[in-house]
Amino acid sequence: MNTTSRRAAVAVAVLVAATAPTAAGSPAVPPAHVPWPPPSTHGRFLPYPYNVNTNDTYPACGSYIHVSPGDVFDIQYRALVNDMGETVVEYRGDLTLDVNRLASEGALVEEAYLDEISVSGTWFEIYDPDGQTITYDRPGPAIVAASGRVEAEAFAEAGLPETFLYLSGDLKETAYYDPAPIELGQEIPPPITAEITENSTAYVFDLCKMLDEAPEDPEPEP
Repeated sequence: MNTTSRRAAVAVAVLVAATAPTAAGSPAVPPAHVPWPPPSTHGRFLPYPYNVNTNDTYPACGSYIHVSPGDVFDIQYRALVNDMGETVVEYRGDLTLDVNRLASEGALVEEAYLDEISVSGTWFEIYDPDGQTITYDRPGPAIVAASGRVEAEAFAEAGLPETFLYLSGDLKETAYYDPAPIELGQEIPPPITAEITENSTAYVFDLCKMLDEAPEDPEPEP
């Protein structure tokens, strides 16, 4: 998923691990540089460090999809380094996302709108020592979108849409990147290789079809 952090889907991924304020209505100055994966937190959960890039737009559903933080963002993380040198990043907390389909990327004309989709829970990212191979472990609910042709083909082989929401079950994916993502908030390139290693997802919904049936973005209240 081509999000600025995948999760929270760096879930793109986003798991979406979207970059946003640490709590709704609590603005703060984002850090200038956040290396990722982070160093070990020695078992402690810390507030998720966010970047100024709070939204993500990517091609999907015949146009563009715009994902932004909803009214709820309360995410923590902890990082552990095992004997093999892998960094395991665990996320937990409450998160909602707003999803818009746009008429075009430049104009950002909203065609359809999904409001406050809950993707709260616990999810994981496992980084190999070289930082180029990342395994995403995303129990539902979660929104996932393919980043590029390779990932879309991996989803299709697993019987999954290119962009989708699932409410329960688990999705595990191992992806290889070149170069390695080295900073939180940088745009993650499409993976060179991608493999779905576990798919027990249930209640899977094609996000494009959901947007086809969604009402237009409501006018803001005065």
